[in-house]
Amino acid sequence: MASKVYFMDDRYAGLPTSLPAKAQQLFDHANLGGCFEPSDSVAIKCHMGEWYNSAYLRPILIRAIVDKVKEHGGIPFVTDTTTAPYMHYCSRSTAQFHLETAAANGFTPDSMGCPIIIADGMYGTEDVRVDLPDGLLLKEGFLAKGIADADAMIVVNHFKGHGSGVYGGSIKNVAIGCSSKRGKLNVHLTTHPEIGWDKWSFHGENCIGEECPDAVVCKNICPVGAIRIEKDHMEWDREACIGCFGHQRPFFRCDVWGKETYEEWKTWFLIAMGDASTAYLRYMGEEHVGFLTYAIDITPACDCAPGSDRPVLPNLGVFASRDMVAIDVAALDMADKAPGIPGSMAEEKEVMEPGVEKFTGIVGMSQWVTANTCSHLGSGSKEYELVLPPVSDIEADYCFPRLSPERPIGHYLAKGVKKFGTWIPEGGYKYNKEPSVPFEKLTKR
Repeated sequence: MASKVYFMDDRYAGLPTSLPAKAQQLFDHANLGGCFEPSDSVAIKCHMGEWYNSAYLRPILIRAIVDKVKEHGGIPFVTDTTTAPYMHYCSRSTAQFHLETAAANGFTPDSMGCPIIIADGMYGTEDVRVDLPDGLLLKEGFLAKGIADADAMIVVNHFKGHGSGVYGGSIKNVAIGCSSKRGKLNVHLTTHPEIGWDKWSFHGENCIGEECPDAVVCKNICPVGAIRIEKDHMEWDREACIGCFGHQRPFFRCDVWGKETYEEWKTWFLIAMGDASTAYLRYMGEEHVGFLTYAIDITPACDCAPGSDRPVLPNLGVFASRDMVAIDVAALDMADKAPGIPGSMAEEKEVMEPGVEKFTGIVGMSQWVTANTCSHLGSGSKEYELVLPPVSDIEADYCFPRLSPERPIGHYLAKGVKKFGTWIPEGGYKYNKEPSVPFEKLTKR
């Protein structure tokens, strides 16, 4: 049976048609409130952006979902997890740094109207081990304990591209975003017996050593001290390596690690994400997890990057569903039907035409692997019915919560006028009767 995916586009024509208002309407159309009971603890899983990223979802788009959870009686908290050290200056590898970054990006308890919790603790060690005996690659997952302990979860996604995941959506937000640190290393297969990063060939002689401008950085990238920079080369203690991602920079820049199995690793990683997301969904209970996706600011790379490229596609709109796979496939299908944006990576990778698989072409790997993995494991359906509900025309339902039909803004301003008088200056404003330069002269370049 096809799963229902509810959708509204990104066009604006008044308050009920704004993206936050549409998201709230879709929340109800998709019955995301049915994922939890009144007084249940509800994790709102989102990505709050890397330091200096500018394409992450605006805080109001998350706050709109917080308010809906409260309206349905749930007790929400906004959450994410610590990151692996995938780059030297990533700002979210500890909970403390993550919260500072979130605040800089506009996510605070005040702006969200609820707590913000980094679900795997200060250093990413707080998790629950989840068995997955039928996984295609993984046999276990490590779910962040703060999420595991919640009664339900609403997964709020920013649909976009991703350098290694091909695209970012519901599945990746669960597979990677809900993993603790060891869960992330597990999903990234960094210690896999065949293609793990700790198995790759090493060519320390390709490093110029202490004379390199990055020598101090590389000396400090490894949390277990497995990498050492000597006078004219690099040394790597393979036995000490925990596959933490720290050596990504010299891997890509300096040809210190061989790339014999890199292509295989990239494709297998897509399978592992399907495994992990399935494990976590089973643990939480599919009936307790709902999904909402904003397909806007569709950049070619993740919000994990400390910056954002030009979007590759026009804004699409908002999707909502109870099916993790269906909502991703619906977004991918709509993206493929859209034209690319001139001057973006879509043009660079020659995927501008409607009908072309956008993220397959941009990243160079199939955009269907992860969804197919989840479908194979039974954690969602690729078959969906796209439902286009009408947009509400009741403006008062989406006004600022301090205002109401009985007391719109004039009610409050009247109090000020009563106390302090009118804003009009004594004697009125001073105007020319007509512009001193003919209007026609102002209309030409």
